[in-house]
Amino acid sequence: MLYHPSCVDDILRDADEGRREIILSKLRKYSDLQNPAVLTGEFSQKVGQSNVNDEVDNKQLFQVVKGYVDLFVTEDKGIAKKARAAGVKPKVLSIGEALKFLQNKFVEYLPAHPVLKSCSVREIERFLSTPFFNSLRERYDGFNGWFMAKCVQEDRRCYALVIEEILHAILIYNIEETDDHQIEGMYGKALKMCTFKVDDTAQGYKMGQLFLNKMFAYCIKNEINHLYLTVYPDQPELIGLLEQFGFVKAKRAGKPDDEVTMLKNMNKSLIMSDLNTSSTHPFFTDGDTFNKFIIPIRPEFYTTLFKDGTFRAATLFDTSYPSLSEIEGNSIRKAYICKAKRNAMKAGDILCFYSSRTHQAIEPVGILDDVKYLSNIEEIMDAVRNITVYKHSDLENMLSEAGSLTVMLFRLVAYLEPPIKIEEIRKLDCFGNKFQTITQIYDSDYNKLKSSGYFDERYIINQT
Repeated sequence: MLYHPSCVDDILRDADEGRREIILSKLRKYSDLQNPAVLTGEFSQKVGQSNVNDEVDNKQLFQVVKGYVDLFVTEDKGIAKKARAAGVKPKVLSIGEALKFLQNKFVEYLPAHPVLKSCSVREIERFLSTPFFNSLRERYDGFNGWFMAKCVQEDRRCYALVIEEILHAILIYNIEETDDHQIEGMYGKALKMCTFKVDDTAQGYKMGQLFLNKMFAYCIKNEINHLYLTVYPDQPELIGLLEQFGFVKAKRAGKPDDEVTMLKNMNKSLIMSDLNTSSTHPFFTDGDTFNKFIIPIRPEFYTTLFKDGTFRAATLFDTSYPSLSEIEGNSIRKAYICKAKRNAMKAGDILCFYSSRTHQAIEPVGILDDVKYLSNIEEIMDAVRNITVYKHSDLENMLSEAGSLTVMLFRLVAYLEPPIKIEEIRKLDCFGNKFQTITQIYDSDYNKLKSSGYFDERYIINQT
């Protein structure tokens, strides 16, 4: 943590001697930036400079532009405005934003979901003797010993679906080094999904997709470049699900032929594709090839479709069977249905969902996989079953009113942190219709939001 030497001159101009001495004493705890970049007239003209205070601000901000510092922390709104003009706003943070950055960088991130329990395996140990683990005991010799000696003793973490004291699904994960995973041609840390089981009682609830999405977020937020698990040839549905989301078969030293290692690359810099497909999920590219849309959704539908969004208040029924049956809130793949038609929409486009009325904010981001314009109720139901908030009767009523419906099949990628609130939304040029219907985002609006740091760059593949 450094300060620019010109700060001292700025502080010395403070007429309040007591305050001046307090600030200088605090400043002495830190080191000054050695050999700072010399401010140029071109930069001062670009961001504005009318007095000596502006000059000090510009000298500090110029270090960010030159790359001599990683981040600039300040509560000065004038500097934040200059940072936008200079195109470096994501690197100029308020104190609150800086604390959040440090938490993301140095504190383990644990993605949450209302139906899942994120906990130590030690909290699940009481279920070890139940029938839930029988199939694992049959497949793995010494499973109980491994569970106790490795998972429990090492205090590994897991996601578990526990309803009314019955374990229905579990995912135990562990971070491994190269010597642990021994995957051919792969070096560095990997996140292993050690035990991944969904009981017959929870089949059909999209728990596999839910577990995968949490692991994707965990890898991205904790900077882990590889994700893998072991499966078997007699698990074709699981293998198919993994392949849909970009897992490939890999070789591990000393493993028997009947064990299949499925590996997913979580390092976006190694992804060459410029297509926003499920194989690159959750990464996406946001170049001019793809349009961006605002999709309005009513709050009561939002809280079901996006169950792990911040606008969904916790309830006593989150870990109950009715909550689990909200399958559309567990899945990566979801459906949005409306009467409006937008011919400009195509696979790969970026969807930003606007929760209207009470929330008035944009939070979830998705990628459009397909858009269909359907007039047959059975075709609609086949396309959206278990991935939409609408009931059959709702869709029949909508269809009778409109004659045909627009069905958007998309993947939930991430949530904006923080959400874009109405105060910022009103500043967008595309807000003219107040997002009463599907609205295309102007490139200028999208770039403004992106430069303000709303979109997490860790998810975005930068095209070169």
